[in-house]
Amino acid sequence: MKTAIRLAGTGELVTRIEHILLEEGYEVSRLNWSEIDKMGDADAPREQLIIFVDRDTEEIQRSEQDRISLKKWMNQGCLRPVFVIVPEATPQRVVDWLDFGANDVMEEPLHPKVMLARIRSLLRLFANASYNEEEIIVVQDLKINLRSRRVSRGGLYLNLTPKEYELLEYLARHLNEACTRSDILREVWGYDFAMDTNVVDVYIKHLRVKVDKGQDVKLIQTVRGVGYMLHG
Repeated sequence: MKTAIRLAGTGELVTRIEHILLEEGYEVSRLNWSEIDKMGDADAPREQLIIFVDRDTEEIQRSEQDRISLKKWMNQGCLRPVFVIVPEATPQRVVDWLDFGANDVMEEPLHPKVMLARIRSLLRLFANASYNEEEIIVVQDLKINLRSRRVSRGGLYLNLTPKEYELLEYLARHLNEACTRSDILREVWGYDFAMDTNVVDVYIKHLRVKVDKGQDVKLIQTVRGVGYMLHG
């Protein structure tokens, strides 16, 4: 069975990429930016990689709704690798796409051999991912994807640091349980000895800003005299 790739974008470059992929033996399906919402979970077992061609100079500019649809789709935390091709890979543009959920970003002009090598690399990295075994913890409108490590609340992606994610995952795995600072230090930081627990308080503060700020329902709660709890 051929490896299936979904190619999103419009213009001559997208057509050229499609021809390169077909010649290489991949199965390719195309869609426009306005059709992002059609990439549902039902397609996940077939598509093994997604390529987005992000071109600001296209005659047909992406609308704000297109961007919202893309963000909503990426926030689902699917296990398919996302490869983005941009006209200018400025540091900020690369950071924006990686924070958005992309796994690799490549700058034009397009070098077919380099592109194909990056595609093979991504496919190898994700070869052992199983869509059927994907695990997601849901706490009200908070979603934590344990495999992709993507977190969203109310459909919006939360940009967490690795340690913030690990702390949130730990609290989520002990939902509605009072977690002591000592337990958190041991399980999240790997400290088996007594030390200043202020680090836990600092990270909880940062996590609250990203998870609870502006929300009517506060999920991260303080358990006085004990520690913290993720309340669902």
